[in-house]
Amino acid sequence: MLRSGTHLARILAKPQPDGSFEAQVYVRLTREPEIAETYIPAGIYASEVEAWDAAENRARRAIEEHEF
Repeated sequence: MLRSGTHLARILAKPQPDGSFEAQVYVRLTREPEIAETYIPAGIYASEVEAWDAAENRARRAIEEHEF
């Protein structure tokens, strides 16, 4: 989980049936419940490590550019 001021970004590397991993980012204001999260897809990757890296990079960009 990344936090910047009033925003939180939760990241996931979700396994897919074909063995790849989907990088996922969910962002929200800290005062809002999880149901208010905005989903941002960050791509499909061959390895879990690549998916985690991509999700973290995408989350940082979302926070910096206020994409919610």
